[in-house]
Amino acid sequence: MIDIATSGSLPASGAYVLRAGAGLSHLVAGQVIRTLAGVEQTGGGFGAVVADCPLDRGPIPMHWHEREHDTWFVTRGRLQVWADDQSRVLAPGDFAYVPPRVTHSYRSVAPRTQFFGIVAPGGWEQFFVDAGEVWGMTGLPADGHPFDFSRMGPAMGKHRIMRVESPVYADATPIGAADQQLPTDTSAYFLEAGFGERHSLLGHLATTMLTNALTGDLVDMRVIEGGRGASMPALRHAATHVFIYVLDGLVVVTIGGSEHRLTAGDAINLPVGTAYATEVLSGTARWVQTSSGGNAADLWSMAGSPTAGFSFPLGTDPNTFTVPVGVDAELA
Repeated sequence: MIDIATSGSLPASGAYVLRAGAGLSHLVAGQVIRTLAGVEQTGGGFGAVVADCPLDRGPIPMHWHEREHDTWFVTRGRLQVWADDQSRVLAPGDFAYVPPRVTHSYRSVAPRTQFFGIVAPGGWEQFFVDAGEVWGMTGLPADGHPFDFSRMGPAMGKHRIMRVESPVYADATPIGAADQQLPTDTSAYFLEAGFGERHSLLGHLATTMLTNALTGDLVDMRVIEGGRGASMPALRHAATHVFIYVLDGLVVVTIGGSEHRLTAGDAINLPVGTAYATEVLSGTARWVQTSSGGNAADLWSMAGSPTAGFSFPLGTDPNTFTVPVGVDAELA
């Protein structure tokens, strides 16, 4: 049985579907943060959030984390992100990543900006609960809405957020050629929309944004997209936890014979051992697929074919598909 999670709560564990706008919602300094998954839901792997931000008067305080890896995938508006002495203004589809101990900050530079983010390992997402107030509305607060900052300091201390004294906020440089591939080391980086290593598999394209190798085997993030009818056979992972956040289109995820139709803003949590299959029902569909705990994400690169384009050849019949040796996946 799969849960259909509602606004204001998350299942303690197990597979669940989260409809757009549902989840734990908190107002934190004018931003609405919705927690889609946390340490309990992902087996400690990561926290997943969606942030809605108004036009910010200034950036959030420059800070760093001792152990957390932080990400931003912009889905709406414009988001300026700082990482050490670099800054970019990200548009929808652009991505940014910072490893532990790298100073960073962000601010919305559009009237309404939204981003999907993963923080790994899990646990830090509780900061938004501790620092914010429960938010029951679907939109942003009205201008002048008060916010109680008395909880912010204790929450920053509890979650080991290291604030930078006398910070320097570098001017943004245009996102471009330097931001069109992943680094070879474990440094912070920006990735322009549509760029990154890409593989074609069973009518899907998988574009890598973040790898286990870059995060010390903590988390992998890829944009998966496919054309109408593209399907993946039912798979089960012995060690890998999978989380899907839909960007656009209509994709059906089948679990235990039950179909769950997901569209923009919907998410599905797939714990270790959950057998699931996907199929694109709309003309095209895209989703961010995050995994932790195992190497199941390597299926896309090991079984797929490298491609720079955006065509969706169906190729191999899903019914005859075989899983490469060494990948944490089995046909269910």
